[in-house]
Amino acid sequence: MRTTLYIFCCLLILASCKKDKEYLPPDFNYPIPPVDITENVNVGAYFYNYAAADWNKGITDTPLLGNYSALAASVMNQERIWADSAGVDFFIFNWNGASGGDPVLNSFVAGRSSNVKMVINFNTAHINASNTSPVTGAKLNTLIKEFKSLSSSHFANDYYYKINGQPVVMITPLNLSSSKAASIDYPSVIAALRASLDSIGVHPYIIGEITTGWLPPGRYSTAINAMDAVVLSDWSTSTYDRSVFMPAYTDQNWKNWTDSTTTWKKDFVPAVFPGFNDKVMTPSSALFNQDRSGEFYTDMANVAKRNMSSKRLVLINSWNDFQKGTGLEPTGSYGRTYMGITRKQFKVN
Repeated sequence: MRTTLYIFCCLLILASCKKDKEYLPPDFNYPIPPVDITENVNVGAYFYNYAAADWNKGITDTPLLGNYSALAASVMNQERIWADSAGVDFFIFNWNGASGGDPVLNSFVAGRSSNVKMVINFNTAHINASNTSPVTGAKLNTLIKEFKSLSSSHFANDYYYKINGQPVVMITPLNLSSSKAASIDYPSVIAALRASLDSIGVHPYIIGEITTGWLPPGRYSTAINAMDAVVLSDWSTSTYDRSVFMPAYTDQNWKNWTDSTTTWKKDFVPAVFPGFNDKVMTPSSALFNQDRSGEFYTDMANVAKRNMSSKRLVLINSWNDFQKGTGLEPTGSYGRTYMGITRKQFKVN
């Protein structure tokens, strides 16, 4: 009897231990398994338009094109050719009012014969909204008018990127500053925008941009639920552990985001970079450098594939941000290496 009781107790303890271990969290730093794909991933890359003075602020790498202007036809033509080679489906152009946004859009369109398309990231800053003067009335009418103008100029054209026939547009930022926290009631603004565009037969797929990472999804649930999708575009960090274990930390963070956005029936769009270094432009920056390497970028690409939505959208920040060292565009130091990794990771052939 004593022997039987002893065996029973041992089995009970073992069963209890096994159950506990089933619920232990994963190690913070774990290898990212490769994710094979049988269908192409839809890849967008942020395109930065440099004025002459921008090149003097400090750059991490020297582009093969030199200190160029994207408004030059030969430059933009080469950018489009390289984008096709890298398997980049669209460039993301920041749009902050007609005077600042249209020249680079026109440059991209002129003489285009490549496959890469465009997506416009509508920056609300130029609407000059504030907590005491929100996007209602005349300001809302201005926003809608500008979207209609962009629609008639670009959305319907074959060079504009679409998902299931819907033109993809981005709106930034969802993470409004405290001085503007009440300046945009996104549910009412986006509802009015959709209704106005619906009336002219335009039904956009809207991605809201949060301009930093490492934030809890619940904080922005109201704004996110007004969108079709959300992206956190900048995953640089001032936290040492995150910088050292970046792929694994990002994987766990994005799992949280995909769980939340799936519940809300919204798409989560991962954003990755091949490296990060803002110390050249801002020596006092508290952000840790993320050393550029093929291994790191491959890990981040696989993290993105593990956490992308059914739309299979992944953004790369960036195509050519030389001030933060996040670009894919060829330079004298790493050549076309990261273009090649992009195609290998996100395209079937």
